[in-house]
Amino acid sequence: MISFEAILLGLLVVAAIAVSSMKSLMAAVIIYSGYSVVKSIVWIQLSAPDLAITEAAVSAGISGILFFIVLKRVLIVRREYHEQTEYKSPYRQKMDKGAFRPFYNFMSVAIGLGLTGILTYTVSHLPPFGHPDNPTNNEVPRKFLEDGIHDTGALNAVASMLFEYRAFDTLGEAAVLIAAVCAVLILLRNDGPMGTFHAFSHQAEEPKRDIILRNMSFLLVGMILVFGAYVVMNGHLTPGGGFSGGAILGAGLVLFVSVFGTRQAYAFLSYKVCSRILSFSLLFYIVAKGYKFFIGGNRLQHIIPIPLGTPGELFSAGLVMPLNASVGLIVACSMYMIFILFSKGVIK
Repeated sequence: MISFEAILLGLLVVAAIAVSSMKSLMAAVIIYSGYSVVKSIVWIQLSAPDLAITEAAVSAGISGILFFIVLKRVLIVRREYHEQTEYKSPYRQKMDKGAFRPFYNFMSVAIGLGLTGILTYTVSHLPPFGHPDNPTNNEVPRKFLEDGIHDTGALNAVASMLFEYRAFDTLGEAAVLIAAVCAVLILLRNDGPMGTFHAFSHQAEEPKRDIILRNMSFLLVGMILVFGAYVVMNGHLTPGGGFSGGAILGAGLVLFVSVFGTRQAYAFLSYKVCSRILSFSLLFYIVAKGYKFFIGGNRLQHIIPIPLGTPGELFSAGLVMPLNASVGLIVACSMYMIFILFSKGVIK
């Protein structure tokens, strides 16, 4: 009998092939969202609920919405570009004639097959799942699981690993999110007549004032934000934390913008407020974890002791909860700002 895990793996393979072979970009985005939903179920089967929450909120939710918005904006740019000019570069003329198309198709297939072969060869030499020689069964994860509560005070082993044992990597991930927002701002923000391509300066239509939609969405947004705050603040006790909870908060903010429009969104959470939240959150993370970086983690006596509290209580685990909150704010504000930029092309 075919196991449930094998069926999920087969669905992932079929969805990946379908996405790469679809001629319709809209259909490819829809299949990609389904791929992310199946992948979140796979994470649940592998006992990784933190990753499952993030996968469902980011890949299946926010990423799909952003892809749909990008498709809409790209179609606008392409249409206006063809209306204004009929000039084609020599490179484009050669591509239209199809002189190099077979070569590019062949190289794309060859590179894809080559990478697939390399990855398959590497996976075939890995130890089986659950084998004693598997890297997941060495002394490092045992250290995290056996000494995590004593060293960090966090019941959630994932949170203790992210914000204590490998906090430097988490700092880099937060910095990458802010760098992505800065890159989008540079590319899409319209600061004057010599700013970005003019199609991105067009104001999108505000959503219609549907009373039922607004009232129901107002309640739904409130519940999403409360749940996101719960996931962030309890990340050291239960599955969740800054990345998962931040993605949920970002999804709530995106829903608010989609229903109530960007004008009310600017009044509720403007660009200046978002930039200050991002700067303060990252600065707090650097200062808080820099303190432990320089004193050698939990191996040396703290100059200023940080109480771990009682494991299982809300205010415990030292700096894990405030660090979770800072990362959650970074993720939520990053998703909100990127969505505003891609949907409107301008932010105030």
